[in-house]
Amino acid sequence: MGNEEERLRELPKVELHRHLDGSVRIQTIWEIAQENGISLGVRTPEELRQAAVFRAPVSSLSEALARFETQKKVLCSFEAISRVTRENIEDAARDGVNVLELRFAPAFIAEGTRLSNDQIIAGVLDGLVKGMALHPVEVGLIGILPRGFPNHVNERALADLLRWRDGDAAGADRICGLDLAAVEAGIDPLPLVPLVDAAREAGLGITIHSGEDTDAAHVARTLELFRPSRIGHGIRAWGSSEVIGRLISEDVLLEVCPTSNWLTGSVPSLSEHPLPRLYRAGVPVSINSDDPNLMGIDLVHEYIVCARDFGLGREDFRAINRAALRHSFLPRELKDREMSRYT
Repeated sequence: MGNEEERLRELPKVELHRHLDGSVRIQTIWEIAQENGISLGVRTPEELRQAAVFRAPVSSLSEALARFETQKKVLCSFEAISRVTRENIEDAARDGVNVLELRFAPAFIAEGTRLSNDQIIAGVLDGLVKGMALHPVEVGLIGILPRGFPNHVNERALADLLRWRDGDAAGADRICGLDLAAVEAGIDPLPLVPLVDAAREAGLGITIHSGEDTDAAHVARTLELFRPSRIGHGIRAWGSSEVIGRLISEDVLLEVCPTSNWLTGSVPSLSEHPLPRLYRAGVPVSINSDDPNLMGIDLVHEYIVCARDFGLGREDFRAINRAALRHSFLPRELKDREMSRYT
């Protein structure tokens, strides 16, 4: 696999679904914790790795989301957030990514800390500017509103994201999208509709986590209520030919994360993942790592999975990356300039 891995690493890639606040290097977690007196409940970096990184599928998506808490602990300052953002860009560059969209939830990071949304957004922008100066990666930022958070908290987060996007801080123009994330089942989506509509009217692209561990009916409801141009995961749409038809006819791209879906129990095995069937049916898809440091993988690993388990080849990868670039929320002129890499 060595030579094939290197060939896949060199392949130009677009990644649309990587959580900044779920992709903190283990060594970085350890170092920031030591510098700030944060207890991690372990004695060494290796113990931390054993405790923090997924080794096998968990029982539910809720259990998987609880693993974010260790990473969240060290997003404790402007400096830490800037470092983690910069390292995310460095890691993506090592994966061969040329266009990257990083998503983060200011309200989630701020929860239980003294950090304001402004401090968090400023740290992310600082890391973005530094990372792009060091690596040939075009980066966009997606703000997340966590489902289940009080509506006034999400309203404030959206207002702050838009205020920064419209300001003159370096990198602020890279704030390009909005996402809803966290557990979907059992959450009333209606209070979130006005927030998504406001974000769209302000010029942000819309992607919604849906159909990860729920069903095709949830994907249909997401399409109806939120009118996204992309859906995070969306793999349970495969259960409905009607929903598949809507995704194709409405040109809605699914941001697919194969290993993440297996580890969170959304699919029983990688061999049963619907990605190849979705792709061959004509649904626009992209390949993504989701939370690579949390799951002990990188994006190249996902390409290896797609080649080994799904039979996808270089022409398939080019087509998938063209679709991903076309659906990116970054400016059209930037996307037009980058498209030659994928033809």
